[in-house]
Amino acid sequence: MLDNVNSHMLILARESRGISQSDLAEEIGISQGKLSKAEKGEQSLPSDVFEKLCERLEYPSRFFFQKTPTAPVSHYYYRKRVMIPQKVMMQVEATVKIFRQNIDSLSEAIELPDFRFKSFNPEDDTPEEIAKKTRFLLNLERGPIPSMINLLENNGILVVKTDLFNEKIDGLSTVSEKGIHIVFLNERMPNDRQRFSLAHELGHILMHFDIPTISENVEEEADRFASEFLMPRDEIINSLRHLNFSKIGELKRYWRVSMKALVYRAKHLNTVDEHQYRNFQINFSKRGMSKSEPIPLPEEKSYVLNEVIKLHLNQLGYSIPELAKVINLNQNEFENRFLINERPKLKVLRNVG
Repeated sequence: MLDNVNSHMLILARESRGISQSDLAEEIGISQGKLSKAEKGEQSLPSDVFEKLCERLEYPSRFFFQKTPTAPVSHYYYRKRVMIPQKVMMQVEATVKIFRQNIDSLSEAIELPDFRFKSFNPEDDTPEEIAKKTRFLLNLERGPIPSMINLLENNGILVVKTDLFNEKIDGLSTVSEKGIHIVFLNERMPNDRQRFSLAHELGHILMHFDIPTISENVEEEADRFASEFLMPRDEIINSLRHLNFSKIGELKRYWRVSMKALVYRAKHLNTVDEHQYRNFQINFSKRGMSKSEPIPLPEEKSYVLNEVIKLHLNQLGYSIPELAKVINLNQNEFENRFLINERPKLKVLRNVG
């Protein structure tokens, strides 16, 4: 019965498609007032209007009978210096909530890698100290980390590459209703920024998820953590002296981070002064390197979700239409979201409990 439609899911579906209430009402042939009342749970929609709404928003009718996701999308921190339109923010939040719900449904029959990271309070340790301790606890060798995605996924943080609707959003970190730690990485981002973004989000997860109050410096703290985690001071500091663009290019190949991240690191290690740092930024802009740097880096690919889908299809006997139905998506969207190319193997187990 349409009386059982979850009004909160009406809002979530609409916001995930980036459409306003007034525009949707016009497209499905009702007044905004009627749609507003439906979204507030004060009035049900006629069946023919509901069908139009499902078609326009491209969700199956069963999508709207799900429980409301209650876990807040509060474990992410947009860059404060970037102005992101409210409409985009709402679309990102709604999409993340739905995607998290999909992941929780898919994980019911699958045992994912345990979360093995240790949390720290940045009031007790500096971000740099936390990064050093984390590298030690993970038993990482000296030098660049071979794969940030492998490191995160093997230790219980799922990495999801998806469209976050705005080039100014690199990524965000969150926890699902079932406690799965997830980093959503913007697929619009160039490869040479991905590793720093992953380390930045790891910094948020370790330093900012489990403490009651958040300082205003969370972005700077996450950047400092990422810099030390990817480019340890004791290992890189001598290489950052007497910098020029040729040397930065060599360091980029070795450490597998962007040239801008290396210059940022040099500034904070005081191997370049403020004047030199500013000149580097001017040259980045003049050379068109703010958006696209030379020396492309290979893409790191996530793989856990792909393995989960393969287990459902190959071992648990689901068809693609059945699996799409399980997570309340249309088949086309399911395929676009989850059926990705072959990835490295990871041992994920069928949950026999």
